[in-house]
Amino acid sequence: MVMNFKKLFETQKALDYHIVEEKGLEGQNLIAKKVVALQVELSELMNELPEVFKFWSNKKNDYEKALEEFVDSLHFILSIGIEKGYSVEELIVMLSGNSGVSVGQDVLKQFKYLNGAVSDFSFDGTKYSYEELLLYFINLGESLGFTTDQIEAAYYAKNEVNHERQISGY
Repeated sequence: MVMNFKKLFETQKALDYHIVEEKGLEGQNLIAKKVVALQVELSELMNELPEVFKFWSNKKNDYEKALEEFVDSLHFILSIGIEKGYSVEELIVMLSGNSGVSVGQDVLKQFKYLNGAVSDFSFDGTKYSYEELLLYFINLGESLGFTTDQIEAAYYAKNEVNHERQISGY
């Protein structure tokens, strides 16, 4: 999956700037809060996929809502990378040359590995753990069958909503 990460990072950076300015958060380190927000969004994503883990339920997966939660998660992943000051060019090179963390199409395994990567990042905050988190996230999207076009379209649509929310005092 090759998304236009340069454009995604630029778009997210504009939203982050808007939020920081609007909420008076200049100079604050928001990484820990963004990591918790990411964990919440990933849980919301999985909740839209009950067939993956809710063995007690007859509910069916809702891939449309899952895509919405996936891009909500993507917003926070991008935002974390921006706040950490990671070079999008280096991340693109890493992504284009690395498919080593893929564990197949098992969505539950992908989610567990991704959660582990988020946890690792929350403890050490290193570029390596961020890259691992990003790779597992992309692999989860692939396992769910989301295309680059679907993800990017949903991301930009939600980004607009997020800007509008800031303007209206959300």
